[in-house]
Amino acid sequence: MHILSSSKNVLVIGYGISGKAASSFLKSKGHNVSVFDDKTLTEIPDVRAFDVVVKSPSVPVMGHNRHCIIKQAMALKIPVLSTFDVFRLYNPEAKIIAVTGTNGKSTTTALIYHILKDTGFSVQIGGNIGISYFDLQPAEWYVFEMSSYELVSSNYLDFEVACVLNIEPDHMEFHGSFENYIEAKHLALDNAKLRMVSADDPFTMKRYGDLDNVITVSTECNYSSDVYICEGTLRDKESDRLILDFAGILNLRGKHNHQNIEFAYIVCKRLGVTSREILKSLHSFTPLPHRTNIVKKIGNVTFVNDSKATNPPSASKALSTFIGYKIYWLVGGRSKKIDSIPYVKPYLAEIQKIYLFGESMDEFESAFQNIKETVRCQTMLNALNLAFKDAKKEVSLTVILLSPMCASFDQFDSFEHRGNEFVRFVEMLEQTDG
Repeated sequence: MHILSSSKNVLVIGYGISGKAASSFLKSKGHNVSVFDDKTLTEIPDVRAFDVVVKSPSVPVMGHNRHCIIKQAMALKIPVLSTFDVFRLYNPEAKIIAVTGTNGKSTTTALIYHILKDTGFSVQIGGNIGISYFDLQPAEWYVFEMSSYELVSSNYLDFEVACVLNIEPDHMEFHGSFENYIEAKHLALDNAKLRMVSADDPFTMKRYGDLDNVITVSTECNYSSDVYICEGTLRDKESDRLILDFAGILNLRGKHNHQNIEFAYIVCKRLGVTSREILKSLHSFTPLPHRTNIVKKIGNVTFVNDSKATNPPSASKALSTFIGYKIYWLVGGRSKKIDSIPYVKPYLAEIQKIYLFGESMDEFESAFQNIKETVRCQTMLNALNLAFKDAKKEVSLTVILLSPMCASFDQFDSFEHRGNEFVRFVEMLEQTDG
């Protein structure tokens, strides 16, 4: 028996992917389900009519911005559950691998799932990666990408393994402060049997570095870490030998992807997969879209879709991938209000011009004033056209990089929509370029 067993009337707040799937699932379990969504409904339901409230991940729950329905429910002592809570309550025996972090969590989640599935595990993938918990088939193992929103909203966190890849400033509007955001990410580790952390991340190491059941991963030549990188090769302290040469992993370029591989490697190794099997699976992995994906090459100009880079730390990783290229950089959208200069500064020599579009044009024009030339473009299409006009004059390796450092919601429905439009515009360029 659990809290939902005796709860007849359930109110679901938020009717996106998670809310719709949770509603259908709860109805299938015999609950009377009502739905409220701020985007489509204006009349607030009487919370007293419900036994439980279930919230979608993006519905605010923190003290400074708590949704009015959640405030009422808490005042009336009506339980408020996350969509993850619903899954966990109905699947108490599920073995869950939780992956979180500011950047890289989708790729790491997908890598772990790919390797485990490839090597015969009964495994499903879901969560913040865009697949609802309630659309999954029964399995022994589940690999979930866990957002900070979902972690801080959940009451029944319980993981076999948890990975915190990195922590950089993000989502302050939801959490209220960077400290709250850090605490939300660390909830994954606090509720896991085996913890995997980045030895390069000071926020996580300060709290977990000396604890038991903690495995450390480093992208540096850090011999004290359980897994580390030296001279472009992955090393495992336990076996004291070279595991793989990153030069041979062409489908996952860049230091950030090397860290994703490290975490996937050590998770799967601890679950019994051999190094040889992991290496074989890595080569067959198809990278997720909108993450430093090469779209096309026209002449000497390479077009790269990194629409998923919605904050400066993520964009800096894309910039680092193209050291040695002349970079024509497309930036814009709804700003996260994070100082971008410290993240961009190491790559200023590569950046030729910055093409600005969307709500954040004034902010970034001011930020890069007297540092790099910026061009106000209003739209991403204009930015791409102007960048291509400039970039095709180059005779050396050149990249037009969409790595916007911003959320997409000013001009697009999602980062996927933005990335797909970029790809479409590039295809149009190739057709019209003479």
